[in-house]
Amino acid sequence: MRPRDIRRRDDADLQQEITRLQQEIFQQRFHGQSEEKVDRGLIRKHRRDIARIKTILRARQLGNETAPGAK
Repeated sequence: MRPRDIRRRDDADLQQEITRLQQEIFQQRFHGQSEEKVDRGLIRKHRRDIARIKTILRARQLGNETAPGAK
């Protein structure tokens, strides 16, 4: 997910996206424990996406950025 795509979304939608990505990471790790092949690159990508989203949400919270539609 690219930062400009993240910035276009509102805070509630981003929180839902974080939850979805965290659940997907958990499922991937769970499948890895049951000896199925796990795409480690996907887990890494999701962790980085979560970090990007949280960074943008924190910037909005501090007032460095504004949410879309909030002026």
